[in-house]
Parts: sequence; structure tokens; C-alpha cells
Amino acid sequence: MPPRKTPRKDWYSISVDTLRGWGLVLGILATVLFGWKGYEFWVRKATEHDARKAIEEVRGLLGRVHPEGRGNEYKSEYGAAYASFQKARDEYNQQAYEPALKDANLSRNLLQSILDALSPGGAGGQASFITVQGDVEYRRANAADWEEARPRVQLRPGDNVRTGVSGSAEIFFLDGSVYSMRDNTQIIVSAARPGARGTPEQAIQMDYGWLDMNTAERATKVTTPSAEARVERKSEAFVSFDRASKKGRFGTVKGFLELLSKGGLKREVRDLQQVVQTGDLLSEPQAMPARPEPLEPMDNFEVDLGRERRLVLGWQPVPGAPRYALQVSRSHLFVDNIIDVANRIKTRATLDLRGEGTFQWRVAAFDREGLQGPWSPVRKFRVASFGGGAGDGDKTPPQLDLADAKTYGSITIVGGKSEPGSIVEINGEPVNLAADGAFTKAIQLTREGWSFIEIKASDVAGNSTVARQRVFVENL
Repeated sequence: MPPRKTPRKDWYSISVDTLRGWGLVLGILATVLFGWKGYEFWVRKATEHDARKAIEEVRGLLGRVHPEGRGNEYKSEYGAAYASFQKARDEYNQQAYEPALKDANLSRNLLQSILDALSPGGAGGQASFITVQGDVEYRRANAADWEEARPRVQLRPGDNVRTGVSGSAEIFFLDGSVYSMRDNTQIIVSAARPGARGTPEQAIQMDYGWLDMNTAERATKVTTPSAEARVERKSEAFVSFDRASKKGRFGTVKGFLELLSKGGLKREVRDLQQVVQTGDLLSEPQAMPARPEPLEPMDNFEVDLGRERRLVLGWQPVPGAPRYALQVSRSHLFVDNIIDVANRIKTRATLDLRGEGTFQWRVAAFDREGLQGPWSPVRKFRVASFGGGAGDGDKTPPQLDLADAKTYGSITIVGGKSEPGSIVEINGEPVNLAADGAFTKAIQLTREGWSFIEIKASDVAGNSTVARQRVFVENL
């Protein structure tokens, strides 16, 4: 007899414990899912509440600033705040609560800054970061933690700012003054003080480091641990203080600076002069070497790395200068420089080109006592592999990518990116490019209604790319 086959079974036995285990897992998953959905609902409702509250606060601040005409002095800042308020309101109506909260907070901070600036003893010198590179931090007044600095972050009275070993920052004040903090510098932004003529003057407390200043419509008082310097309006000056030696340097490249030591000594520092402070003593004003003038190559010069491996930098000699300092960098703040020397005897330097990119260079003269003068105007050059054989001309227009233009009242912010080394103009006004070709510029348009903004990028070969943006101007 053939062997009997075992019948095939198409089912499996599962224990009750296994079923219970699966039920427990499914129950846990369901609980987690409903919990997560509940959490999402709670976060959304909380964000909606915060956005609605922030918008109402902004509405109240707008009423405090504009109806009384107090925002006239800060018209562009008011315009930016009003635009952010309108955007936040639209986003809230579209149930986009998170961006609505963000824009409402931005508007609230701007309006609060204006009110602080207009209040008695308020922040007449309200400022913001415009360029940050490397290790830069700020700390709010009465706060414990330092925060990473970012462009456009607002600074108020009492805020601390510091740069690290490789850090540098540019700070813009509402009157148009620009302060450049070098590495290893710490300052405190103080409230504006009444000046000798009754007009507000910006005040800065400097703990240590080096600060370069280009003042605009207001004078600036910089207080170090040992002296106080008053930099007159429309001046170019610097202040430095070394913590280790307790020495300070105060110089004027252009304009006027008044200096008072803790011991009561006074000095007047004029064009191309500096004073050295040691303890309570102040030296007599010393003449600084003149600013060198670059000769070659021309600004925004382009080098084809496929044909040239060297580039000569040349500058006009400064009378009586035995040596020069030379810096070459990828950053206009001259941080982490590729070349940083202070022993150039000749007025020419030959560079070995080893890679592509956009570079900036400057030079300064020393006198026979070792005193360094102001830096020359910055020049740029671009190194790239263009390809092609001898005699081939560059016929390719430069790249020009634009972001959406943002209009705040009569002020329009235009941003974008072009090829590094290009020359960019907006409505005929030159624009400063970052090392990667990025740019941002504020343009003021006085005519209300629709207007066109023309952006033009050109290279040294004469090729150009032109773009136009249509914007609506509403003077507030």
C-alpha cells in the first residue's frame, strides 16, 4: 500500500497570549497616534493664540508711533514694520499661524525700537548687524546667555557684542554710521546722550579690542577703561584698547576726534593723526602715514587661470614709508586672510595663483617709527578658468539671479547673486558684492505707484546682463 499522505492545512494556530500581545501593541500605537494628533492640535491652537496676540500688540504700537507723526525720523523702519504687520495679518487670515507669528514679532521689534529711540534718553543710536563673519556673538541687556549674531539682528541700549579670534562684524546705526569690529573685540551699545549742541550722540562702551568707525549724521562717544573719545559727525576714525598692556590708540583718518583721559588730559586729533594712551597719560598727536593708492591691476580685474599663473599688485609709494602691510582675502572684512604681511619694502607684490575665486586686497604704509597708517581703498580681482584658446574673446554675459524685491514704504530691498567679480548697479548706483557674488541693497523710490528697478551686472570684458523688477511704492 502506498504511504498515507498527511492532509495539508491552510490555517495556523495562534495562542491567546499572542493575540493579546498584538492587541496591546496596536493599542499603544493608537494611543501614540491620537496623542501626536492631539499634540499637533494643541501646538497649532497655541501658535494661533500667540500670533493673534502679537498682531494686536503691533496694532497698538502702530497707533502709538504713526498718528502723532513721531515715526517721521525713522520712516524706513516704520515702513518695514508696517509691511511685516500687513503680511502677518494676511498669513493669519490664511491660517498660516507660524509665519504670521514670525512676521508679527518682527514688526513688533522694529516698532519697539522706534519707540525706544524716540523716548527721552532712549536708543537714539539703534543699530543692527549688516555683515557677520566668523565667531560673533551678542547678549541682550540683563540677559545671561550669549547668542550667535546674524545679519539684520537689532541691537538696543545695553546689548553686548563680542568677536572671537576669527570674528568680525559690521554694525549699522540708524543715522547711517557704520562701525567695524575687528577680531577679539567687545563693546556695549549705550543709549544716546545729549551732545554739546543739544542733538543726540551715539554712545559706545568699549571693553577691549579695535573698532573702526565711519560716522554719518551724529557724533559718537566711545568710552574705554581709560579714556573717552568723541568722534565728530562725518568722520573716519578708530579706537583700540589692549587689555594686557592697558594701552589705547585713538586715530582719525578723516574728520575730527576729541580725547579725554581719566586723569583729565585732553587732545584734539585731526586728519591722519593718532594719540597713544598709557595709563592716564596721552601722547601728543602724531602724524600717520598717508593712505596708499592702488595702481594695478584695475578694480574687478579678471585672470584666466588657464593662461596666467601670476598676478602683480602695485601701489603708489607713500613719501617716507620704509615698508608696507599687504592683505589679500576672500572677505571684505579681511578675516582669515590668505596673505597678511607687514614687511613689504617694494611697492609691488607678485602673487602665485593656485585656485579660483574672487579676492580683495589692500595695503597700508608704515613710518620710520613703526606707526601704521590707514588702509588703501579695497580692490578686487577674480581668478577663473575661462577655457578657449588664444584670441578667443569672452562673449558670455555674467549670471544675474534675483530674489523677490521687498518694498517697505518708499524703501525697496533688492537682493540677488551674480558672478563673483562682476560689477553690479541698481538704478545706476554701485552695489557691493560678497565673495560669492551675493548682494543686497536698499533703494529709495520717491514716486508713488508702480515703478521699475533696473539691475545691471557687467564683467571686465564688457558683457552685461540687465534685469528689471516692477515694484509698488506707497509712501506712508
